[in-house]
Amino acid sequence: MIEFFIAFRHIVERKFQSIFSILGVAIAMTVFIVSLTVSNGLEKNMINSLLTLSPHILIKNGVDTQIENYTEIEEKLKNIKDIKSVIPQINTQAIVKSDDFAKGVLANGISSENVKNDLNLKMIHGNNDIKDLNSILVGEGFAKIMGINVGDEISLVSAENKELKLIVRGIFKTGFLEYDANLIIIPLKTMQILSERGEVATEIGIKVNNPQKIENTLLKVKEELSSYEYDAVSWKQLNQRLLSAVQFEKFVLIAILSLLLIIACFTVSVILNMIVREKIKDIGILKSIGYTNGHIRNIFTIEGLIIGISGMIIASLLSPLILYSFKKIFKIYMSNSYYYLDELPLYISSKELLLIYIVAFIVVFISTIYPASRAAKMKPVEALKYE
Repeated sequence: MIEFFIAFRHIVERKFQSIFSILGVAIAMTVFIVSLTVSNGLEKNMINSLLTLSPHILIKNGVDTQIENYTEIEEKLKNIKDIKSVIPQINTQAIVKSDDFAKGVLANGISSENVKNDLNLKMIHGNNDIKDLNSILVGEGFAKIMGINVGDEISLVSAENKELKLIVRGIFKTGFLEYDANLIIIPLKTMQILSERGEVATEIGIKVNNPQKIENTLLKVKEELSSYEYDAVSWKQLNQRLLSAVQFEKFVLIAILSLLLIIACFTVSVILNMIVREKIKDIGILKSIGYTNGHIRNIFTIEGLIIGISGMIIASLLSPLILYSFKKIFKIYMSNSYYYLDELPLYISSKELLLIYIVAFIVVFISTIYPASRAAKMKPVEALKYE
């Protein structure tokens, strides 16, 4: 206990240097936590947006471009435990015309039941009811580009140059700019008529209960399809490049933030070395009255840990306040703008948070080893003679 009080007294005597070190650790920790929380939040938001319309598992014909027996496949797949819904669909390029405007789009034909129950579309105007064959849903970005609203009539021209008049029933927003600016949804039956392909689908999308743990379900789907010439791939495989890029960016971010934390903790070592140099005579006195090398080492180790832990405590108080401020500022000044978000998404797991604090504690502890050992190795006679 006496070692703690001696260490604390040393810190108080060197107020400016100690505060500088504490703030260095606190700022580095705060930047680390805030940056990782925002990065995680944006990543999670991107994946959630991606999974809103993208199938968790996609089935395509490996030989032909269409699936004729999709109702048969649908019934088979519904028996697999983890599958939430099976969505036959037709995806094709088309052109939408409205007054003097025309735009190329990705037209997605899905049954009204699947749209209503399985897509989880965020409707900002109108609704997602497309049971009428002349219905169409468009993204918010697309609606702005074309200058259309709910109730407007637009023309859809297929790749086969067949044209249909459709009524805008709803405007959706997925949070994914590419989807909202280029995707339209119409009834599957309407798409079959428009494409002149008959009762077929070009692909079958599958939604599962847990898209993050999809491997076992994918294997079961492949087993069910073993007698067909169909390929099944997961959403992770479909978006492999995007997910790899996101993971690489996160790795680089963590590497830079870790370097910042190490530099901040290095200041603890510098301050401790300064204190050791100033307290050489005190070290000699302590050793002359019976303090061992271990006692001296403990004093300076405790000093470093007090500085480091104080910085961590400040960071744990500052981080939530800064994140809350960021969220408020984003909502007021940046939502619905270039960033295409209603609010700033934030997320950090308790495991990540705990790991940050453990690593920071270890780095601070390591930074105390050299100055503490240097102090402990001093000989009492030489220390007492030091001026």
